Amino acid sequence: MINNQRKKEIIEYLSDTDYRTLKDIADKFAISMNTARRDINELAEENLVKKFYGGVSLARKKDSTFQSRIASHIEEKQRIAKYAAALVNDNDLLYIDSGSTTSLLTDYLHRDFHLTIVTNNIYVITKVIEVVNWDLIVVGSRLKHSSCSLINVYDWDYLNSLNVNKAFLATTGLTIQGGATNPDNAETIIKTSMMKRSQENFLLTDSSKFDRTSLRTFANIEDFDKIITSGSVPKHFVEYCAADSTQLIIA
Repeated sequence: MINNQRKKEIIEYLSDTDYRTLKDIADKFAISMNTARRDINELAEENLVKKFYGGVSLARKKDSTFQSRIASHIEEKQRIAKYAAALVNDNDLLYIDSGSTTSLLTDYLHRDFHLTIVTNNIYVITKVIEVVNWDLIVVGSRLKHSSCSLINVYDWDYLNSLNVNKAFLATTGLTIQGGATNPDNAETIIKTSMMKRSQENFLLTDSSKFDRTSLRTFANIEDFDKIITSGSVPKHFVEYCAADSTQLIIA
C-alpha cells in the first residue's frame, strides 16, 4: 500500500501543474517506475488522480471558471496587460490568445486606435465589439468553457493566410527545458499557427506559471521576442533569458 506521507506529497506535486509523467514522479520521490505506477494506480482507485498514457494529472471535480482564473494573481496580470498594451501602435494587426492574462489586454488598449484583432477568446470578443475602431476576426468554432476559448478551426487555409504584427500568447506553464505548454491539443495548434503568422511574439504570464508544465509544448523560450511577467521570477529564468535573445520584462 502506498505510504500515506508520499500520497500527500504526490497530490501536492500534481497540484502545481496539469500533467506529470511517471518518470517525473519516480525521479521526484526516488522510487522505481513500478512503484510509481503502483502508487498512481492506488490514487486513481480513490479518484484522486486521473491517468493518461504514460502520465497522470490531479483529478479535479470541476474546472475553475474563467472569471476565477482571472481573479487569481489579478494585480500581477493587470500590470502585465498594461505593459503589453503600451507595445501596441495605431493600425496594428494583433492576435490576442485565450488566457486569463492576455484577455485583460483589451482593457488597456487605446480606444481611439484603429486595430484589427484576431482572437479565439469569448471574453476578448465581448470587449472588442464595444469599440467601433477595432475590427474583429474570430478563429475557432467550438467553445471550451473552462478557458472561454473557441477551438476546432475548420478553415485552416484561412487561418494560415492571416498576417499580424504582434501576437500576445498565454501559457499554462513555462519551463526552460519544456518551453511554453498547454494541455489542450486544439488550443496548442492555434497558438503555434498564429505565432508563425506574426512578426513579433510576446508571452504574457504571471509568476505562478514558472517551473510548471503541461502536456504539450507550443513554443520554446527563444521563440518569443519578449516574455512579460510580474512578481518574483526564479533566478535560473533570469539567467537563461539574459544569455538568450529573449527579453524578460518584469512589469
